[in-house]
Amino acid sequence: MPNTLTLAVAQLKAGPTSPEVGVRRHLKIIEKAQQRGVDLLVFPELSLTGYSLNDRVPDVALSHDDDLILKIANEAVGITVTFGFIEVSEGALYYNSVMTVRDGTVLNLHRKINLATYGLLEEGKHFAQGEEVNSFSLGEIAANNTVPTCRLESASWCACALICADHWNPLLLSLAAIRGANLLLAPIASATEAVGGEFSNPHGWQQNLGNSALTFGSYILMSNWVGHQDNINFWGGSCIVSPQGKVLTAVETQSIEQAEGKVDDCLITAVASYSIVKKARYLLPTLRDLDPYQFVREITRKT
Repeated sequence: MPNTLTLAVAQLKAGPTSPEVGVRRHLKIIEKAQQRGVDLLVFPELSLTGYSLNDRVPDVALSHDDDLILKIANEAVGITVTFGFIEVSEGALYYNSVMTVRDGTVLNLHRKINLATYGLLEEGKHFAQGEEVNSFSLGEIAANNTVPTCRLESASWCACALICADHWNPLLLSLAAIRGANLLLAPIASATEAVGGEFSNPHGWQQNLGNSALTFGSYILMSNWVGHQDNINFWGGSCIVSPQGKVLTAVETQSIEQAEGKVDDCLITAVASYSIVKKARYLLPTLRDLDPYQFVREITRKT
């Protein structure tokens, strides 16, 4: 296992698009990341189509084995790529999903569990709820395309993708950590006005990511949209956070006035060290003391 990884986050200009155009956009950024020697690249929530939830959902939905999805997987040579799309299942249910691929192989598919349905957000109106939290190894893929499994006791780079509001659920983050994740992937679609009131999305996310990284001793890769769309403003601020809760690299957070101006796609990178993960988890052993059976006991306790 390599001690270091080059991590990357793609921040995209907001706006609805077709899956076909979205794939071409992704391939350009993947190529740029490959040229920079990136090991792991994360795109925003619903990155193939844009975060535009209305009657177009069925028209832009893709099955998990659609040719467009496979095209990204096949082009992800030597690089692990996480991207978002609207998934339609065999039972004609629609999910807000992210898929992770490398070398033509699907490593993971996550369906959003915490569907944001508050403020200006209406995800529960459009999507079915996901159920599972899974981690996946960034180790070598076997000849039979078997993805290496993650174990908390193993010394390996292990990732878990949770989508936007999933990261505000402590139980889901705990499950990710118990399943061995030391890389938390956070594709989001966060707009300044989404929640309303005095809640600040940029400040809230900054606190959330720093606390989660520090609590679980994990790197976090957060990828957001940026720019004006449908009377809301995506504030950008994509970043990579260390296991000490420190921001290693970030895109500038955009004010409403800036978001309405000229913005564009961009790519940021940082180097992750497994030695830092080990030191962080030794100094603050939250994960060591996390007892999943305590959850079970409390949930099933009758008095």
